[in-house]
Amino acid sequence: MRKRRVFVAVLFAVFAISPIIVAGQAVRYMVASGSPFSVAVLKRIPEFEKTTGIKVEVIELPYEQTLSKSILEARNKSGAFDVIQINRPSLAALAEPGLLLPLEKYVSKNMIDDLFPVHKIYTTFGGKLYAVPHSNDIRCLYYRTDLFKQAGIKKVPENWDDMLAAAQKLNAPGKGTYGLLMAGSPKGPGIWVLSDFIYQAGGDILDAQGKVAFDSPAGKRGLQFMADLVLKYKVAASGTPDYMWGDTRNNFAQGRGAMVIEFNDIIPLLEGSDSAVAGKYDLALLPKDVRRGTNNAGWLLAIPQGAKNPGGAGKLIDWIMSPDIQMTMSRVSGTLSGRKSVIDQLIATGKAGLPTGDVNGKARWEFYKKVIETTYELPRNSNEPAIEDALGQAVGAALSGAQTADVAITVAAAKVRSVLGQ
Repeated sequence: MRKRRVFVAVLFAVFAISPIIVAGQAVRYMVASGSPFSVAVLKRIPEFEKTTGIKVEVIELPYEQTLSKSILEARNKSGAFDVIQINRPSLAALAEPGLLLPLEKYVSKNMIDDLFPVHKIYTTFGGKLYAVPHSNDIRCLYYRTDLFKQAGIKKVPENWDDMLAAAQKLNAPGKGTYGLLMAGSPKGPGIWVLSDFIYQAGGDILDAQGKVAFDSPAGKRGLQFMADLVLKYKVAASGTPDYMWGDTRNNFAQGRGAMVIEFNDIIPLLEGSDSAVAGKYDLALLPKDVRRGTNNAGWLLAIPQGAKNPGGAGKLIDWIMSPDIQMTMSRVSGTLSGRKSVIDQLIATGKAGLPTGDVNGKARWEFYKKVIETTYELPRNSNEPAIEDALGQAVGAALSGAQTADVAITVAAAKVRSVLGQ
């Protein structure tokens, strides 16, 4: 009887400290539909299923539904999802209310230790890790090397004045080409572009104490410059106030822009068979005003409250974050891994002498390390969706000419102060 009690006690202890994988139960994986990096990973899911015996049920949702559905299902502990793919700025809206499971119990320590510190810090709340970076999307300036050469522009823009001068020289709307393409939709993309301009001008969305800061002189300068590119200098397309990322990347791939502010996963489109710019572009750090900067963006993986198979979910996350899958994702889609060892391996195996934009080149991944040094974070705040909404209204009003940049950003700041109780 004593031996049986000891066995039962040991068995209980094992299950108390180890993730339980429910045999025969699928892992329900929610992803944002259509993203190039997700497509690259999903194609290899059968390998995970064969190796582990765990079936994966992929649930694709439109981008705009990913946060609301994640919050709803986690709050209700419905078990609708075991792994969720969430946009980086949305993390606090899930982590701060306790809607995610801490990951240390479910994923490997080796993977956690290999993350770039900036990613690990951002996804840690109260000393616990609540998400890991599935992929990292960082904006750069893509420019047409052929057009720059034809116009005699030898210097890649390093600051706003350089970028404006190049855009004015290359602007030819009558011929269907604009000097600069950028996303300006208040539904999301324009907010992130504005955030970069504010940061580059020396401002911040919230200060270190969480107080509203984007209506500072630097913040107003950022929105003013963004609006001037459309309304005053007319180097950005008149459709910019409605442009989503799909608009900017498709227009650039079709040869309708001399430069574009875009994410790294534009590369497969630029190298596609229908591209008019394949081999005719390269990329550079976003130009600065008083400082360089682009916000860390991209997608995170997390396990929501109510997950029915958290052990299987942890195994899927480890597999997605494995060096093999992360390297495939990076090379196929141009998206960036959050693991230091993966970037080092991409550099070590990359070919020398290729343009910075070539995902097979050593320079491409060395460039990523330079970009990471210029990144900053959007506010890690559970009210972040409301902050984005107010900033979106400011972008829409200023770029359409309905309000001056000064008025638009002042109104937005007042709304956010009201939400935050400041």
